Amino acid sequence: MKCNICLNKEADKKGSHIVPAFILKTLFERNKEFVVSIGSEAVQNHIGRELTPEQIEEYMGRELTDEEIEQNYIPFIEDNIFCSDCEKRLGHLESLYADKIHKKLSVLECDKDDVISFENEIGLISLFWYSVILRFSIAQHNKFNLKEKEYRAIRNYLNNNLKDTTQELKSHVEKDISFNCPYPIGIFFNSNAVKKLSSNSVLDIPKYKNPYFLLFNEYIIIFYNKATQVNGMKHSFFGLEKSFEATKNINYNKQKECQICVVRNDVWEEVKTNIFELFAKFKHREFVDMFRFVAEHSKLSFTRENIVNFVNRILYEDTHIADRYDRIRVLTILAEELNKLPKIK
Repeated sequence: MKCNICLNKEADKKGSHIVPAFILKTLFERNKEFVVSIGSEAVQNHIGRELTPEQIEEYMGRELTDEEIEQNYIPFIEDNIFCSDCEKRLGHLESLYADKIHKKLSVLECDKDDVISFENEIGLISLFWYSVILRFSIAQHNKFNLKEKEYRAIRNYLNNNLKDTTQELKSHVEKDISFNCPYPIGIFFNSNAVKKLSSNSVLDIPKYKNPYFLLFNEYIIIFYNKATQVNGMKHSFFGLEKSFEATKNINYNKQKECQICVVRNDVWEEVKTNIFELFAKFKHREFVDMFRFVAEHSKLSFTRENIVNFVNRILYEDTHIADRYDRIRVLTILAEELNKLPKIK
């Protein structure tokens, strides 16, 4: 398999980070994490390698099964997606962004809305976020995918602008692409390092394609493929509108300054709540569609009440949160509820 950036060398690198480690630092402690990811069929648990059996039981309310131990992995780290050279080039970019941008943001209290302008840094900042978006798009653990044309454009841009040394990259982003931002991007931030008000997440919003709406722990990224799309239609951004008119804070090509919006704590919490409520609706709809599909395929007679009973059992029957949406549990409840239904005569 060829590298997803250069397309020339073999993708031989092990343990590539889909999301840079410094962005996830406040989400969990490395190798001691307990991560819940929202998949297409169920919610999966991922347990860090250094968690003790006692800690796992505290999180899950039980011991791991042999199957869970065998299949366990931590998302955001994947093998054989880049060659070693491109991995190093990405590392130089991450280090430069972390040192020049993220360090300044991570100490903020976020007790008020603010816009921080980074002069002559739009090339560095946009290049970094394009790299994260591309990696997130090729990751196997989530459903987010750039369109093929978008992927090719961003891959080409990365391949042309990543450099072999930190010094080369520093010079390149300061002189050659200091005002480059070919794909419009909005960057919104709330620090989880100072007070740790609540745990954050990494996810994309399904069906948001124009623009894409992505949450990377302390960052929300709004990403457009074309500048003409920014004001082409009105968008809802889950409550960010209380702090900013989001489309006015989108960074474009040839701007001298790059704006990063600092979102105050109460608005950030409301935005996350609205996002999770949307995901709950998506998950509820999936359960309803699952029940309907199997019942109709099996020619069973059912009512709305049967569907409600099925969903309520998943949501409210006594079980630990770690197992509530487990695939086997959901399918077991489905089978039990379907067995109560008569055949259509």
